[in-house]
Amino acid sequence: MEILKSFLGRSSTGQPSGRPPPSRPSKTTMDPQCPRTETVQELARILDEETVVHVRGTPASGKTTLARLLHEYYRQQQRPSVIIYRWPHGVDHSCTNFLVRKAGDAGYPFITADTLQTDDIVFIIDESQASFGDVDLWLGFVKTQSGRGFGPRVCLFTAYGSPREGPNYGIGTTPVYFGIQQRVSISVSNIEHSPRIGLFYTRNEFDDVIQRKCSAPWRVLPLHHDAKDYIFGLTNGHPGAVDGVLGMIQKAYRSDIKHGDIALVQKHHIIELLNNEDKAFNYLAQAPVQRSFVNRKNLTVEAADVLRKVLVNGSISRDLGHEGIRLCYESGWLHSEALDLEGLDVVCIFPSRLHEKYVEHYLTASTVPFPIDRYPNIMALSEEVLRRFSPRNLSSRKQVGTGAVERHLEATYQDEFYRSLHDVLGFSTNVSSEWSGDGLGRIDFRITQVGWGIELLRDGDRLEAHCGRFVGSGIYTPWIENGWLRDWIIIDCRTSMPKPYNVPDTKLWRAVFKDDFSSVEVLNSNNEVVVSRFPLMS
Repeated sequence: MEILKSFLGRSSTGQPSGRPPPSRPSKTTMDPQCPRTETVQELARILDEETVVHVRGTPASGKTTLARLLHEYYRQQQRPSVIIYRWPHGVDHSCTNFLVRKAGDAGYPFITADTLQTDDIVFIIDESQASFGDVDLWLGFVKTQSGRGFGPRVCLFTAYGSPREGPNYGIGTTPVYFGIQQRVSISVSNIEHSPRIGLFYTRNEFDDVIQRKCSAPWRVLPLHHDAKDYIFGLTNGHPGAVDGVLGMIQKAYRSDIKHGDIALVQKHHIIELLNNEDKAFNYLAQAPVQRSFVNRKNLTVEAADVLRKVLVNGSISRDLGHEGIRLCYESGWLHSEALDLEGLDVVCIFPSRLHEKYVEHYLTASTVPFPIDRYPNIMALSEEVLRRFSPRNLSSRKQVGTGAVERHLEATYQDEFYRSLHDVLGFSTNVSSEWSGDGLGRIDFRITQVGWGIELLRDGDRLEAHCGRFVGSGIYTPWIENGWLRDWIIIDCRTSMPKPYNVPDTKLWRAVFKDDFSSVEVLNSNNEVVVSRFPLMS
């Protein structure tokens, strides 16, 4: 028996033999959770000042994590704090009694129904949209406390809801009103007096997240700075999207990194991975961010039409009387954003560029053949697209778009070309746009069926660099050689007469608009007229 026990590595006393005991797993050198210290402290400051704060964001946008961080902050400050992850359904409970009970469960028995309105305690309610049916909570407790500056603080995290009111109770009620200073959205708003924080990571927070997550033992992922920039542009700092993209890259290149074939993942590695959109979204389907994408099983015809309209126009007015808009809004497929201080003008947008690409990939693909008889070459298609440009869109002020951020004026031509391209082709032809949306990665637009690529510039910006991508050892040369890109054109959109650009093999058009965008003519690289000036219609 002793021999058998020795063989099994145990002594007769039950103690380990001479073999050293197994070591415990070592702790990671860095906590993978970004503390978001400045965001949390600012949220707490606003909450102390305003008493009630409304934080809105679609699924996987970081609401629950921020709620936990805020709760932990108050606990560290030794201030009573209660976090509620789900409000009970039904009307067979008292709002006051429920809050008192949750406070008691959290270790604060001194909170009673009689003292609730005056006690210094913080209630953090996650998934608050589940409480929209509780009139006692919203039109009683929350409404009373909002802006009161005294008594319990309430931080409401919702996946949807009116920025200024929360639930829409309709005519016959006087709802709670959240001022601009009480409304925290996914990104920082440019509206005066709005909070300087959002659910999405700031660039500093994003860099901290990258450092923490990419140095974890289970996810060693060395990233070049240009790769980090590209990921930030692709995700808009959306917490779930950032985590999903990092996981995708790590899984795709794990073996290459492990065996030393890739020392540093660069932007071109990410672009190469994203070129296969089916494969990319299959990777993302394994991450929590998947729950924030459109659920195609629950998608209706009306909702699909709404998503396509937002895809080409950047946003759509939040008309809750429209069944498609309501479904997208309440499902979290679109985020609602107020455009004015009072929160009366509200639009629905995609929460990130990644979500926008998901809709483009799955809702614009079709087996309908490209209309080659109408557009036998890329020039014919480009001319027709330019003819559909709207002077009103080109001259309009900055608009809030994907990620609740204002689109740069430099992106106006790209946005209008994308809209007009779908106006010409409908959604029967798969138009693939550049993933990050900043024009710094892949070609701006590619019509996959015919292998045509279109690159847009504004006022000749980086003209030589863009032209160089298609010739010699340019970054698009491999795509041309393998047939992925069979023809291409660069369109330089501008309102001033350009200088000739006499470089061989340059497929360059100069679209010269009138200052008021009422008309446009098209020149080639030698400034010879290709398409005579024609008027544009609003």
